[in-house]
Amino acid sequence: MKPTSWWTCAILLSLFFMGGCGGLEKPSYSTTVNAPTFPQPQSAPAPSPTEPPMELPPPPSENSAFVTTAGVPQYRIGPGDLLEVSVTRGPTQEKLQTVVRPTGIIKVLLAEAKVDGLTTDQAAAAIDKELSVFFRSPTVDVQVKEYNSKKVAVFGAVGAQARASASTIPLTGRVTLMDAVAKAGGFHQNASLDRVRVSRPAAGKTYTVNVFRFIQDGDLSQEFVLDAGDAVFVPEQVKGEERRVFLLGEVKTPGPAPYFPNLTLGQLIAQVGGWTDAARYDQAAVIRSAAGVTEILTVDLRRLLLEGDKRIDQFLKPNDVVFVPRTPIANWNAFIGQIRPTFDLINQPLYTILSIKAIQSF
Repeated sequence: MKPTSWWTCAILLSLFFMGGCGGLEKPSYSTTVNAPTFPQPQSAPAPSPTEPPMELPPPPSENSAFVTTAGVPQYRIGPGDLLEVSVTRGPTQEKLQTVVRPTGIIKVLLAEAKVDGLTTDQAAAAIDKELSVFFRSPTVDVQVKEYNSKKVAVFGAVGAQARASASTIPLTGRVTLMDAVAKAGGFHQNASLDRVRVSRPAAGKTYTVNVFRFIQDGDLSQEFVLDAGDAVFVPEQVKGEERRVFLLGEVKTPGPAPYFPNLTLGQLIAQVGGWTDAARYDQAAVIRSAAGVTEILTVDLRRLLLEGDKRIDQFLKPNDVVFVPRTPIANWNAFIGQIRPTFDLINQPLYTILSIKAIQSF
C-alpha cells in the first residue's frame, strides 16, 4: 500500500464508524453485554497470558523537534540544519544559505545570531534584531532547506523487504510513528502491527504501540509522536501467526487473533469479550476472500450467543475477517468499498462479491 494511503485509511474508517448508513432501526433489546454473559469455548485452547499494555505518553504539544504555536506545529532549528536566509533592505534583497554551527549560531552578512531551538519565524526575528545594528529596517525571512539536526531510526518489517539495517528518517517537525514508517517504505506484508516498539534512549524507556488499533479504531492514544534519537522497530509475525483471523468494528478487542482448527465465530467473539454498547450485533458478518471472490456471511450474534442458537454458528477459516458494524449495512458493495483500505492494511484481498448469505436456523 502506498505510504500516503495510511492517513486516508484512518480518515475513511473514522468517518464510517461515526456516520450512519441508514436503514433499519436499532433493536429494542439492550446492547450492554459483559464478557461472562458469553458461553466460554469448550474445545479452544486457553489464550496465552499477555503482558499488560505499556502506557504511552500523551501526544506532546512540543518536544526537541517542534513546538506548537497558535495551534500549528513548527519545526525547531538545530545544529547541522541548512537554512536559506533572505534579507531585504529597501529595494535590495540578498539570499544566502548557511549551516547552523554546533554552537547553534549562524552568520548572516555582518551579524551573528543564535537560532538553536527557534522556529523559522523566531530565527528571522533574532537575525533581524542583530542586523538592525548595521542596517536600517531590514526584513528577514528564514526557510529550512535541509533537516539534519534531529533524526530517528526505523528498521524491521518495513518496505518491500524486512531489513536488519535501519532507515534514518529526519524529523521535519511534528512527526508521528506512522509518518516515519511511511517515509521508510511502509509496513511489510508480514509486519506485526500490534507490537511495534519505540525505544527512547533519552528517557531510558521502550514503548509498545498497537498500530492496528490506531488505524482500525482511530485510537488517538496510539498516535505516537517521535522525538530525536527514537528508534522504531517493526517486528515480523512469529511462526504460526500467519494463520490468523481478524476482528473489526464494534468488538471489545479488535485486531488479529490466532486461528486454530475448528475455531467458530461464537468462540472467537467470546474470547475477545463480546461487543461494545454501540454494536449492531444482529448484522455481524464473516467476510471471506479466496480464489478471486469475496463471500459475506451475516450472523445474528444475539441469537447465537445470548439465546444459544448454535445452529447458526460458523466454523472460521484462516484470514477470515469478522466485522461487527455500528450501523445497519444497507449496501454491502458500497460498504466493502469503504473498508477496502483496512483490508489493504491487514493484507487481505477484497474481490467482487460472489454471494451475501444471511445464516438462518430452521
